[in-house]
Amino acid sequence: MKRFFSVMRKEFRHMVRDPWVLIVMTVGAAVLMVLMAYTFSADIEHVPVVVMDGDRSPRSRAYLRRFANDPFFDLRYWARSYAEAREWVRSGQARAAIIVSPGFAEAIWGGKQAPVQIIVDGIDPNTAHQVLGNAEALSANFSVELLHQRLVRAGLASERESLPLQFRVRALYNPGLKEVHSVLPGLMAIVLAMPALSAALSLAREREQGSLEGLMATPIRRYQLLAGKVIPYLLVGLVDVFLFTLVGITTFGVPFRGSLADLALASSLFLLANLGIGLLISSLVRTQMAALLIAGLIFVMPPINEAGIFHPLYAMPPDARMQAMLWPATHYVAIARGIFLKGVGVRGFVVDTLFLLLLGLLLNGLAVWRLRKRLA
Repeated sequence: MKRFFSVMRKEFRHMVRDPWVLIVMTVGAAVLMVLMAYTFSADIEHVPVVVMDGDRSPRSRAYLRRFANDPFFDLRYWARSYAEAREWVRSGQARAAIIVSPGFAEAIWGGKQAPVQIIVDGIDPNTAHQVLGNAEALSANFSVELLHQRLVRAGLASERESLPLQFRVRALYNPGLKEVHSVLPGLMAIVLAMPALSAALSLAREREQGSLEGLMATPIRRYQLLAGKVIPYLLVGLVDVFLFTLVGITTFGVPFRGSLADLALASSLFLLANLGIGLLISSLVRTQMAALLIAGLIFVMPPINEAGIFHPLYAMPPDARMQAMLWPATHYVAIARGIFLKGVGVRGFVVDTLFLLLLGLLLNGLAVWRLRKRLA
């Protein structure tokens, strides 16, 4: 144990002598998570819209009031003609245009279809899809109320009689359907790669500078050497977890309904698996640049594309889903979201927890096996 603690003290002293390493792993990682959360969250509100009311009737104003009362739309500009509305969209100052043609109220009173046109800026397809979806929903609700009024005028329904269908929507665990509440716990799986990347670079640096030869000449065992190098970065990673949780709650309002102990346990197992990947990479390469490139690709690309942060696993092809289940980030994302949003502890994710534990032990065991007591 004395040799193990000696390596730990050596690694901590390296962090203290080079404070930029510690700053990058903590403050830098938190800043990176905030930037990624703002970048990848697609919660859109107050979309600037231009309106052209060609009918100027109480009925057309009632229709447009639906859009004005919806927080998704911001009726910012009023055009006098169709060409002017198109120009607002073309200039990019408005993302969509609502065109109410003349004869809107007359068509409604005559039992005909009232002409309405929605023009969207297709440069941003995501925003365009949301604009069309919200506009169709508001127009559908307006049409249902008009249909009910027609039935009342025809004597087929009374004014006190409610609509035949009372549609209630309740979203569990994320009532506002804010995407950042789902994305931010998943982004922790990407940002928590920083300690593992630093550990890989530390071992590669010692190999590159020749100091690893001196360590191998001592009586220290391989597992003591690697454990002494892993534990400091694992502790820094746990500090990152609590820092990320604080940032998520205070900055983005992400609810935390679970237990910090469960989050710490799951994060420790995830960090153990990531550190095993980093040490295994550094045991295979001889330079820091090679370790940085390989570890960067492994820690960033698979979690973004296959961990279920942005694309649900059930929507993936079977072979891609099977490949995704091999990455530790996939299991950690499921656990982190369950702890944050549902308050479910690690007991609710026994399979994912055991996978992270076994994978961490396996990868670190392979790293110990690769780090022989002699220089290759």
